[in-house]
Amino acid sequence: MWMLEVDLIPFENYDGNSYNIKDIKEIPVYNNTKEFQINNENLLDEICSRNDVYGPGSEDFSYKLFEANIIAITENNFSLENLKTLKVPIE
Repeated sequence: MWMLEVDLIPFENYDGNSYNIKDIKEIPVYNNTKEFQINNENLLDEICSRNDVYGPGSEDFSYKLFEANIIAITENNFSLENLKTLKVPIE
């Protein structure tokens, strides 16, 4: 859902076929965050649904955790395994 706002652009493959792909999404900067302790078994959607984060049924907000921690997550090969904390955007 969070990628719906990103425009489609044409991409021409080497074989001459053209495909519509998503353009680059600008990642917002979240200035108001809190640090949250995690362990290597946590998943972003599980963290979102905790009472001390966004609460039950909030799994859809996992993109906010991903965006707020994009550098740490990408530097860790898209794994939460070695991360000890995450920034959680406060709404």
